[in-house]
Amino acid sequence: MELKVGDKVRFLNEKGGGIVTKLVSTSMVHVAIEEGFEIPVMVSDLVKIEPGGAADRFFDRPINVYFPSEQEDAKPSDTRTQYENMNRTREDKKVEKEELPEDDLYTKESKPLYKQSGAGYPEAIWLLWEPHDQNHLILGSLDIILVNNTPYEAIFSLILVEENNFLTGAQYDVVAPYSKFHIETINRDDLEHWSKGIVQVLYHPASGQELLQPLQSKFAVKPTRFYKETSYQEFKLTGSKALVLNLGDIASLRSIPELNAENSTVEPAARQKIEYITPAALIDKHRIASKEAEVDLHISSLRSDYPTMPQNEILLYQLDYFQRMLESAIAFNYEKVIFIHGIGNGVLKNAIADKLKDYENVEMRRASFAKYGYGAVEVHIHRNNS
Repeated sequence: MELKVGDKVRFLNEKGGGIVTKLVSTSMVHVAIEEGFEIPVMVSDLVKIEPGGAADRFFDRPINVYFPSEQEDAKPSDTRTQYENMNRTREDKKVEKEELPEDDLYTKESKPLYKQSGAGYPEAIWLLWEPHDQNHLILGSLDIILVNNTPYEAIFSLILVEENNFLTGAQYDVVAPYSKFHIETINRDDLEHWSKGIVQVLYHPASGQELLQPLQSKFAVKPTRFYKETSYQEFKLTGSKALVLNLGDIASLRSIPELNAENSTVEPAARQKIEYITPAALIDKHRIASKEAEVDLHISSLRSDYPTMPQNEILLYQLDYFQRMLESAIAFNYEKVIFIHGIGNGVLKNAIADKLKDYENVEMRRASFAKYGYGAVEVHIHRNNS
């Protein structure tokens, strides 16, 4: 599907739509939505509304749209425009919040999430390595981003662990609720330096919110993972593909009851307004218990047209599905996933074992023999929290 600036579109997998304002690449555009801001969206997630059609007649909500001039549009697109002016000095940060209009409190470092909702994604702190070039994920620079998908202000500290467990403080600051924070832009040569560390978070409550225990989460990513395109998943909260780690969700943090007032919740009207924005996790359709799932990798369970598929494509499809389900389980805080690979000649089982070498904090065990015989394995996902 070809899109041009000014086209009306609707979202394929969710409610709403908008107007195309910029062509970032052949696979990504900027869309202005009725809330009054632009978001990056993959072309594959959009449906074009034909002028004069039935859908177009219902597309009557006013949307403030800025269209760049021809000179601006001719400039090479930069997927990092959302992080412009973030690298201000510490002196700049001394401006008191009271001196700024309410809407500008977090415009320098904290940026609202592309999809600000706790629905579908846990209310958690996430760490992202986001490639600048969304078409060539294993090339070029990356942004290190901290995502606060919680209703609390997150006061964080990022510490890097270097050789001989030498600790280096990399960044500390405050991230607004339901916002993302650009920590650093790095080159591929710096990946090893930024692949192991500790994140500590204090949750600053607003009036009426519970006081939570602090979060401390260790992370370690094998540098080889950054050079595999399959390591990067589409992350709806930022509208980009990134290598994503869930550092910990607030549901797992004990509150301090003797210090908390009566329990409070997000207003139902506010929750309903944003509830539809993010989809459920891919792994959820395979859930068999709390934080557990069972995925049947037999090709007959995955594709109805499998009899027409070449044999070499079957294994590739099974491995791709395995990896997508594993990444979803990790991102959504599952603890165990049973993968049914069948008996066969062991090729799929061996391929799964080889893929798991790219992941930290996962462990493969034999599944219940009484239930699965030799045809399944259990993948246990260990939490980083300590």
